[in-house]
Amino acid sequence: MKAVYLIARKKIVIEEIPEPKMTRDDDVLVRVRSVGICGSDIHYYLEGRIGNQVVQNKIILGHEAAGDVVDTGCAVTRFRPGDKVAIEPGLSCGRCEQCIKGKPNLCPNVLFFGTPPVDGVLRQFIVMPQTHLFPLPQEFSYNEGVLSEPLAIGLYGVKLAGMSVGDEVAIVGAGPIGLSVLFSVKMAGAKRIFVSDLYQPRLEMAEKLGADRLVLASDEDIVKVVKQETNTRGVDISFEAAGKQETFKQSASVARIGGKAVIYGIPAEDKIEFDASVVRRKELQIINVRRSAHTTQLALDMIKNSSLPFVKLVTHTFNIEDTEEALKLVAEYRDGVIKAVIQL
Repeated sequence: MKAVYLIARKKIVIEEIPEPKMTRDDDVLVRVRSVGICGSDIHYYLEGRIGNQVVQNKIILGHEAAGDVVDTGCAVTRFRPGDKVAIEPGLSCGRCEQCIKGKPNLCPNVLFFGTPPVDGVLRQFIVMPQTHLFPLPQEFSYNEGVLSEPLAIGLYGVKLAGMSVGDEVAIVGAGPIGLSVLFSVKMAGAKRIFVSDLYQPRLEMAEKLGADRLVLASDEDIVKVVKQETNTRGVDISFEAAGKQETFKQSASVARIGGKAVIYGIPAEDKIEFDASVVRRKELQIINVRRSAHTTQLALDMIKNSSLPFVKLVTHTFNIEDTEEALKLVAEYRDGVIKAVIQL
């Protein structure tokens, strides 16, 4: 089968490797059909690391994936060959304190696809335990399966924040995660939603998903806009989804006294800064989001039941041979890209 390897910073190769074999009774062999390019893939492509997770030699990237069931082990009861599935990319141990508490995303032993040293899903076949697969409705394309992973993250952060119906929120950064947050808070009954980004096509998508106030960051300051339009109060919850030092500070500044700032973004320099006086005087709750936990099925149900055009986040598709061009496109924010998907 073909597999896409990152062998050095900004260097991708496609190699032929053996197809994986099922070894356990609950294994499922999946033919991977589509893989989304995530912000973390871009960090590894550009910088070769995220914090202390460093690409040492080479690695298969990718963790947002959907495909078809090819074969199943004798103990598999939920799937049969031909089923379309979305893949849960985090294999937690199931035995540690965090797993027992229902936080598999915080498992210190987790094997997460595309995170060094664990190979990802940019390959044509993968073997998964049936517990880490989710059935896709027959009418779904593979793109909905791919999008269920970032949407699960967006949903998880909204749940962590404890958002209530009628809350006002601000989302700083309208990439796939920011738009996933937007979709989630809109469905959850947010009263008013501010969205800021540097790129007009992303704001146009935000408007389609129900944003009330769009802020083009090159023309307006989200902090000034929120303060002016909330009579200086600020929003109940801010969501940071850009990963820049400026946007971290903005997320703290737009939140009201006693409010919350939810952090999704991954900074290139592995450092997050806030103005101490801002967060202290507000008694601001700062909530960091680590992937997702138990929200993938909810994400799929929301996509199925909503009339909002969430699937249109996929703006570009590429063949496996053009993976490097896809990574470059996303890294450079070219051509109005929101979500690029590799078809295998």
